[in-house]
Amino acid sequence: MLLCEELKVEYLGELQELTNDLKEKSLKLAEEGSEDEAILEKIKVNVVDMFYKLFNVSYRKVYSSGEDSEQELLRKLSQEYFNFFYKIPEPWKEKMVKDKEFNMMEEYFKEEIKIKTSEQIKDIFIKHIDKYSQED
Repeated sequence: MLLCEELKVEYLGELQELTNDLKEKSLKLAEEGSEDEAILEKIKVNVVDMFYKLFNVSYRKVYSSGEDSEQELLRKLSQEYFNFFYKIPEPWKEKMVKDKEFNMMEEYFKEEIKIKTSEQIKDIFIKHIDKYSQED
């Protein structure tokens, strides 16, 4: 199996596990009557799902661009995917500032959850890309 394919399987597998854990936690919280906390877990699920899909978009784009070495494909894939980690959270950060300014703390915390979850996903990706970028 090619390095990029192995990376894809392992990384998306870990994101799927994270999604399953978050969904389970959300259901448990809802059953316990903690609706607000359950909603926050659902927000996390949505963020993970979005980055899962964006990884697939990046993967298809890189592999449709032509023939390169495995390391070059990994480099292009990480560059393409990392762009989303800068673009996507930017409006969340802007909204967070406005929410705090207008004392809309519930909305503020929702944006904060989105940002923290995207950072967690980014850290997971870095762990995987570092592993495969070192292999020849």
